[in-house]
Amino acid sequence: MRILYVHGINEVAKIYGNVLNRRGHKVAMYEPSLFGAGMPMPVKLAMMPLRVLDMQHIVGKLNPDYFDLVHIHWASFGMLGAMSRVPFIVECHGSDVRYRLQHPFFRPILASVFRRAAAVMCITPDLLPVVQSVRPDAIFFPGPVETDRFVPLEQTQSHPYSSRPWTILLFTTLDPIKGPEIATQGIARFAQRHPVVRVQLLDGGPWRGKYRRRYGERFEFIPLVTPAEVPQLIWSADVVVGQFALGILSFCELQAMSCAKPVICSFRYEGAYSTPPPLCRATTAEEVDEHLENLFQHPEVGMALGQEARTWVIRHHDYRTLADRLEAYYQSIVQDHKLESGIRS
Repeated sequence: MRILYVHGINEVAKIYGNVLNRRGHKVAMYEPSLFGAGMPMPVKLAMMPLRVLDMQHIVGKLNPDYFDLVHIHWASFGMLGAMSRVPFIVECHGSDVRYRLQHPFFRPILASVFRRAAAVMCITPDLLPVVQSVRPDAIFFPGPVETDRFVPLEQTQSHPYSSRPWTILLFTTLDPIKGPEIATQGIARFAQRHPVVRVQLLDGGPWRGKYRRRYGERFEFIPLVTPAEVPQLIWSADVVVGQFALGILSFCELQAMSCAKPVICSFRYEGAYSTPPPLCRATTAEEVDEHLENLFQHPEVGMALGQEARTWVIRHHDYRTLADRLEAYYQSIVQDHKLESGIRS
C-alpha cells in the first residue's frame, strides 16, 4: 500500500510509518503549516488562508496516482481528506475535538469531514462520546508505545541513578486540563514529611509561573526534553505521577508504565480495555499522598506494580501489535474502496 500520514503529533505517524515501511509499504509524511496555531482564535482564523495555501502542493497528490490511503492526525486537518480522491482516516487526539465539537463554528465543519471519512479514530477513550455524537461508528484505537525503547532500567547497560535520592516525577505539563493541582498538593503533603525526597516537575504549561512561585524553593523544575531523552527522564524517578482531570492514560503514563515504574493517576474508563491497567488510582490530593507514602515505605510494592504495568502495556499498547491491527484495517478500507469504485464505474 501507498500511505500518506498527515501531521506527526506525538510521533504516532512516525512510529507506524517506520513499521509499515519495513513491511514493504510505501509511506510518506506531510506536516501542515502550524503558523498561527498558538494564537487567539480571531488571529488563527485570519491566518487560515495562508495555512490552506501551504497545503495546496499536497492536495494535488491526494489521488490514486500517488496514494491508496491517507491517515490524518488531528481533526482540523481533516479538511485535506475532503479534497482527497482516495479513502482517508481521521484520528482525533484531544483538544482538536474535545471542545471544538461543541463550538457552533467548528462543529458543522468537523461533522462534515467525519461523515466523509472512511473511518474516524480516537486515541483516548474520553473522546469517543463527543466524536460519536456526529460519527457513531468512531472507534477507540490505543496510542502506540515503543516498548523496546521504553524498558526497565535493569535492561540498560548502566545504572547512573543508583546513588540519587528517592525521586518523584510529575510527568505532565502544568496545564489545567491535566489536573496538576491535585498532584502538586498531594506531593507537597508527602514532601513536607520527607525533606530528603526529590521532587521533579516539568517546566512547561500555562501554570508554570504560578507553580514556580508556589513550589520553587522545594520542587525542582526541569526543562522539557526531546522525545529521545524521555526514557532517561523516566528512569531517573522512583514513582511517576500523571494526570487527574481527564481520567485517561496519556503517553506520559503509558511510557512510564512501559519502563516498569509505578504510576499514580486518575483512570475512569474501565470498559476501554479487556483488563484494567495496574495503577495507583487517585482522585484527591489525600489519595496521592497515601500512595506515595505506601510506595516510599514499601519499595517492593512499587517494583511489583511496575512489572505488572509493563506487562499490561505490552499487551494493550505495543506498537508492533497495534501496527498489525492498523495494517489490516488499512487493507480492509482500501479493498472496500476499490470494490465501491468498481461498482460505480
